[in-house]
Amino acid sequence: MKKLLFALPLLLCAALWAQDTPVPDGTTQEPPAQTDDAYAQEIISRFGAVETLQSKFTQEKHLAMLTEPVESKGAFAFSKKGAQLRWEYTEPFQNGFLMDGGKTYRLEKGVKKTVKGVMSRNTAAQMLVWLTFDLKTLSETYDISYFEGGVTLTPKNDKNRLLDKITVWFAKDNPQALSEIRMDEPGGDYTLLRFYDTHINGPLPKDAFL
Repeated sequence: MKKLLFALPLLLCAALWAQDTPVPDGTTQEPPAQTDDAYAQEIISRFGAVETLQSKFTQEKHLAMLTEPVESKGAFAFSKKGAQLRWEYTEPFQNGFLMDGGKTYRLEKGVKKTVKGVMSRNTAAQMLVWLTFDLKTLSETYDISYFEGGVTLTPKNDKNRLLDKITVWFAKDNPQALSEIRMDEPGGDYTLLRFYDTHINGPLPKDAFL
């Protein structure tokens, strides 16, 4: 179970890295798609202005074989300067990963352990793309349709796909933040990330990337 929880945030990154198919949130009806260049430029502009970001999150992994979702909680911190990211679960286990420039570490109970391998570094780098919602980079891999309050992403190449589609909702009270990401997998399983207590362009803890 512990390994499953650690692998879940990396599924999102691996989906982008492998050019997989994304998904929307099933808790609400998906709004009609739009193609709006002006809206796309607005998204690029507002997320491009994010220099620092920190947030808490809850994660639900819904599996057909289980009657209840696998739930976890955590927090992350991001700084554009130096390409730094700390993604860490706090419940029910304490683990995660840390990216500091060109170095990537696995976190086990807050202790850094060096991670070797190009794919691990790429995976962490792709998480940066998602948390800052780099629309230009995402559009290289996905066809993007727009609706009021969010976007739906469908992979341009579904070879070796890990996901069917991804739906992203923007926070109503903060246009530079995400409120939810839902990732649907072939077969009906899905993962739902909900972000809260999000702070944009504020000071980060001194030990955020230590």
